[in-house]
Amino acid sequence: MPIIRIEALVDRPPDVALLLEGTVRAAAEAFGTEPRQCWATFRELPSGTYLEGGRVRDSSEAALVSPLVTVLAYRGRTRDVKARVLAAVAEAVGRGLGTPPENVFVEYREIPEGHVFTGGEVH
Repeated sequence: MPIIRIEALVDRPPDVALLLEGTVRAAAEAFGTEPRQCWATFRELPSGTYLEGGRVRDSSEAALVSPLVTVLAYRGRTRDVKARVLAAVAEAVGRGLGTPPENVFVEYREIPEGHVFTGGEVH
């Protein structure tokens, strides 16, 4: 159930399906799970809604600012697995948005047991 949320200021609309599918495939492989068990969303940030470097940026500056990515997953993965996931997601998002992976900001957040409601149950 890893969830990947991608937000980015873009200068031209990306192929969102390709971005999401590539990111989910890369993350699933790094997690050692099936792509159908990973979820992903993409949100294009409107011009003028991203502040980096002390000033608000518009879409013409998209290449200068980092896409922001959050990976949510249950606790229990090793440091090595988390590192593989972070690198794989950065690579896939970079490829999907046409930016170097080192320009992608990815954070990994762990969800403790009992903090998720899905399928009619708390997990």
